Amino acid sequence: MHTNLRPARLPSQRGLIALIAAIQFVYLLDFMLLLPLGPDVAHALQFPADRLSWLSAAYTLASVVAGLASLRLLDRYRRKPALLLCFGALTLCTVLAGLATDLWMLLWARALTGLFGGPATALAMALVIDATPPQRRGAAIGKVMLGFSLAVVTGIPAALELARLGHWSLPFFCLSGLAALVWLLAVRWLPLAAPPERTPGDIAWFALLKNPALRTACLIQAGNQFSCFLIIPVFSAFFIFNLEYPRDRLGSLYLLGGLSAMLAMQVCGRVTDRYGPLLPVALASCGFAAGLTPLLGWHGLPLALVFILFMSANAGRNVSLAAGISQLPAPQERARFLALQSMAQDLAITLAALSTTLLLGVDDAGKISGMPWLALLAILSALLPLAGLWRLRQQSAAASAA
Repeated sequence: MHTNLRPARLPSQRGLIALIAAIQFVYLLDFMLLLPLGPDVAHALQFPADRLSWLSAAYTLASVVAGLASLRLLDRYRRKPALLLCFGALTLCTVLAGLATDLWMLLWARALTGLFGGPATALAMALVIDATPPQRRGAAIGKVMLGFSLAVVTGIPAALELARLGHWSLPFFCLSGLAALVWLLAVRWLPLAAPPERTPGDIAWFALLKNPALRTACLIQAGNQFSCFLIIPVFSAFFIFNLEYPRDRLGSLYLLGGLSAMLAMQVCGRVTDRYGPLLPVALASCGFAAGLTPLLGWHGLPLALVFILFMSANAGRNVSLAAGISQLPAPQERARFLALQSMAQDLAITLAALSTTLLLGVDDAGKISGMPWLALLAILSALLPLAGLWRLRQQSAAASAA
């Protein structure tokens, strides 16, 4: 009997990038959701605002554990089944976060989400890098990382409005529904490519750390995440509690910041492809420092402009560093390197959360104290990626000469 069944058509590179960008959107929004919602969550679950950084630490510590467990496996098996497993579990854990009734239950839910979030995003980015020529990876990663901008432009304002009109948990339930839809699309459209060819001796993940360039790349990303996550978990709380910014205008503020971040990421991605990452990262670091001036006690710039500077500079720096580093690992070690890099970032975020806990407090008026010291530490640590990029350039020149 003749049948006319055809296999599902694989997506074009644009379609693949769009699907991975949707996965990045869900992952990043899931990770960032509690940051702007921090004041609402702290009020509803009745815990001090200076403990908001604990939630980031729970997520990232669990992600480190998952990274250690999966480093030997990520490049052994097909990307699609592993990604579907991790992303599906992330979706279920997002539902658990929305069901939390106290701080400790929420901490456990975020830790479970972190167990699957790190490997999921490493596998997703590896799929894009595998399918993109080196000379076009900056632009491709910039498009994938539009998920960050879209999360800020649409996801965060929508979540803030849902929490304001309903309950803080409502955004988590809506996000889990969206994640389920993206998972179904990934089942249908992700290519089932064979795992990269392996070479003898490349199974041990710690061998990656013997490569000076890969080691420096991990330190670069760790310094980058440490500097920004000193600030991000408490930024909205600082605006509301210390600067008395209206809660009902917070969504509009994130909308402006997300739009500027979207533009900055595209510009920085293309500049990185043409000139390398050092120039855009240096410029973005200057904007990052300017965005922290209110935390240092100087209020010469409008708050909206300060927020736009911080968001766009941070997003531009992220995409430039990701594009510049993406060409370092070989194809057969790419997913493991991205997982190792994710672990370094998660450890840095955990260290940032610990630093935030030590430096900040809440005074009798309900305002967060210690912000100038935190901002100064963030500005100084923002110089680490620049020093690392300079070191990578020297290592590349020495390798070429050899």
